[in-house]
Amino acid sequence: MGLGSSAASAAAVAFGLNHLFELKLDDKQLIQFSAKGELASAGFEHADNVSAAIHGGFIIIKSYSPLEVIHLQPSPNLGVCIAIPEVPVAPKKTEKARSVLPKAVSMDKVVHNVGNAATMAAGFATGDVELIGRSMSDAIVEPARAFMIPGYQKVKENALKAGACGVCISGAGPAMMAIINSNKTDASRVAKAMKEGFKSAGARADTFCTKPGKGVSLLR
Repeated sequence: MGLGSSAASAAAVAFGLNHLFELKLDDKQLIQFSAKGELASAGFEHADNVSAAIHGGFIIIKSYSPLEVIHLQPSPNLGVCIAIPEVPVAPKKTEKARSVLPKAVSMDKVVHNVGNAATMAAGFATGDVELIGRSMSDAIVEPARAFMIPGYQKVKENALKAGACGVCISGAGPAMMAIINSNKTDASRVAKAMKEGFKSAGARADTFCTKPGKGVSLLR
């Protein structure tokens, strides 16, 4: 659904085996082993989702060779609203979602995305939820995938009108995610607006509101 379930399960297995057999793997090694689990869903090893599952919070993958992961803690007033439409999901969905991406992009779109990526990192570093939301503007990936999600534009418009700071496709979709400043906005109101957006396109949706996770941990 675009919520990182394959990464969460891969991270849980790596973390569990590390604990069970006292392997003493550090977080970087756990990420590298967890990434191998993404072969099953995405067709290749990638560390963005598994790094978030291991660490929690906000993750930047600076490089793969060598693996360098930057971890930032989100502001406590950052809330997340998720809407999951009931639509058919194709096998190897992530792989298919990647296949529709453009093979070449214009320089102005690259500049747009790099600027927003840098600004988003600054927003997490400074705890500015509004800045994070304004940075959730993608000129390359989302426009190519929007057709795959019924009601995409209406969901986005509804969420912003209800007070969301920013809205985007969650992962490869079809779920959509809105970021809110919980000091200023009622999360349930945003979630309801997103649900109505999907309904306008004939799709029923489930919604929930949450906070950024803390990462994998042992339950005793």
